[in-house]
Amino acid sequence: MHLHIHPLTSRRMVLCTSILFMIGASCFIYSSFSYLLPNPDEFLLNTIFFVGSIPFTFAAFFQLLNATNQEGQEWKLFAFRPKNRGYIAGLTQWLGTLLFNINTYDATRTLDWEEEDLLVWTPNMLGSILFLISAFYLLKEISFRINWQDRENLSVWINMLGCITFMISALTSVYLPDPLPIPVIQFALVNTGVGAICFFVAALIGLTRLPK
Repeated sequence: MHLHIHPLTSRRMVLCTSILFMIGASCFIYSSFSYLLPNPDEFLLNTIFFVGSIPFTFAAFFQLLNATNQEGQEWKLFAFRPKNRGYIAGLTQWLGTLLFNINTYDATRTLDWEEEDLLVWTPNMLGSILFLISAFYLLKEISFRINWQDRENLSVWINMLGCITFMISALTSVYLPDPLPIPVIQFALVNTGVGAICFFVAALIGLTRLPK
């Protein structure tokens, strides 16, 4: 994920944010690709998805807090800064993680297909949309420039790739009266795993940009 660094951001906060994103991403990576193995333990893997969504949410909140409190502004726990692109990106990302908390928790329950559509797939889609909005605003911050030698620029584009693959996964994870074909399910899982890898790498890049 992208880290919007400014003078009021402590080294410890940025470090915790990056590590939390990496922990959450690791859980998603493990569960996504473990699902592709023969006879996966669905309850266990869905539980790991849910557990992984929690550090994602805390990390996203720290990032929102970071974007909320810019240099020269009074420090606030909550504020509304609609003209701040970094803030809008942080807010939409945090709201997206809250929806992923809901959808990953409900995936651990025994539900019929209509309940799965409402309680699992719908928050997954909405969360993925919010992630894409967040990534779009981060790209606006860098004017959509591509500079692979700039680590911040690189992390923003990697984050966008992760958001795109999460959206692809959500689109191909809809619940129907009859189960989806195995290749479609596997395609969705691979995209979830690839997206989580992107978020892990973006957070890892953040560790190389810690404020002094």
